[in-house]
Amino acid sequence: MAAKKFKRHRIRRWIIQIFFFVSFIFLFIQTKYGQDVIFQNLFFRFDPLILIVLSIAYRTLVTSALVSLFLIVGTFIFGRFFCGFICPLGTTIDIFDSFIKRKEKKISPKNGKYLILLFLVLSAIIGSSFVHFFDPLSILERSLTLIIYPVITYIIGIFTALTPAVYTETVLALIIFAIILGLGFITPRFWCRNLCPLGGMLAIISKFSLFKVTFLEGCTECGICGSVCPTGAIDFEMKKIDSAECIDCLRCQHECPQSVIRYKLHMSFVSFDIKRRHIITAIGTGFLAAPLSRFLIHSDLSKRLIRPPGSIPEPDFLNACVHCGMCMKICPTNGLQPCLFEAGVNGLWTPRLVPVIGGCEKNCNMCGQVCPTSAIRKLSLEEKTYAKMGSAVIDRSRCIAWEQDKVCLICDEICQYNAISSLNETVRDVTILRPFVDERICTGCGLCESRCPIEGPSAIQVYSIGEERKRFGSYITEEKKKLRECEKKVEDIPSGFIIDNK
Repeated sequence: MAAKKFKRHRIRRWIIQIFFFVSFIFLFIQTKYGQDVIFQNLFFRFDPLILIVLSIAYRTLVTSALVSLFLIVGTFIFGRFFCGFICPLGTTIDIFDSFIKRKEKKISPKNGKYLILLFLVLSAIIGSSFVHFFDPLSILERSLTLIIYPVITYIIGIFTALTPAVYTETVLALIIFAIILGLGFITPRFWCRNLCPLGGMLAIISKFSLFKVTFLEGCTECGICGSVCPTGAIDFEMKKIDSAECIDCLRCQHECPQSVIRYKLHMSFVSFDIKRRHIITAIGTGFLAAPLSRFLIHSDLSKRLIRPPGSIPEPDFLNACVHCGMCMKICPTNGLQPCLFEAGVNGLWTPRLVPVIGGCEKNCNMCGQVCPTSAIRKLSLEEKTYAKMGSAVIDRSRCIAWEQDKVCLICDEICQYNAISSLNETVRDVTILRPFVDERICTGCGLCESRCPIEGPSAIQVYSIGEERKRFGSYITEEKKKLRECEKKVEDIPSGFIIDNK
């Protein structure tokens, strides 16, 4: 009878887990260009780890994550239910663990998640956020974006090819994701039990929760409850259940042959058992991680670090971005790609525009719409067109018009902002139309670079020269308006009329 009761409960729990997991996958699929952006980043808004760590590091309240206060209140009442029923990474781990056959469960320490949480908070206090490396929602979203999505789209013929740079970051994401799943060979839910800082935060709160799983009188110490607990929260010999480790799955309650385990109102507190040297280690790494993460920077490549339009200033951007990859997935040209170390270790997997793959379309502002933390500001289409990402620079030694004395007007014709003009210029006694870039008008969208016809590196490339990045305020100025008006008037000149800059 107890076995049938447990089986029914397990099916109900799996239904709930699969519902939230499928919801996460559905929102991931819906994160695409042309789709209305409403709830795509909903899960991230319920993440209190993002709210707290980013608010500390960013020195401003991350209002988009205030909804996570409902999860905090819910955990105070019901315990760590998010980990047991809602977390999509937890469900992924459960699915993977179900295929693993272990001879026995190995006991593993459970304090790692608290130390990682302490590390994240301390590093945020001194100005650097590393939450993106450990937050479960960021890990899963990033893994889907960099690993699963490219493979699927490549197979069905939509994704044409992976560049070497994308391949490198994909491999790194794959290794980390594989390690998280592979830890299940040690013990079930190893990541959740030992390393997840969000789980650590919810575990601290659940120590004070009103409802807990507790023992009643009549326990025969059969040990079944301890063997089925996925997080090792039960000490059946002492008849104690650690509310911080318990994820409210209720497997123990439904499989107990004596029915002496109940989920009920029970206000109690269990103290922490963390060694002093571990705390000192977490504090030390927290204070050292921020400066060390800035050392490994490719200075030559950093000049080509083009952030999406509306990105806030770089130090704030690195703190606010959770490296989820949603902006990259929704980019219609596939021009947004993950960084390697162009922005330092902490910039790994942050978005950068790679114009040779695809430029930034004038009529698209989707990256700012889906960003869950406003690292990329949510700009209107008009405002977005005035956000300067950089400037295009012509390499005259490679340009067909400048070096080979042949007429090529592709960059001029493709420019969305009329920032490139073809003017008569005499070089080596040859007068033909040659391209010039007006940096005052150029926004660094990169379409010119993506369409340059020459083999190898484009003859016109975008650099972060003159980029504008603001936390607040408008990108639209009267000067920019006047410059664009002047360009429109030039466009109205009758065809056949040649402009000679001489």
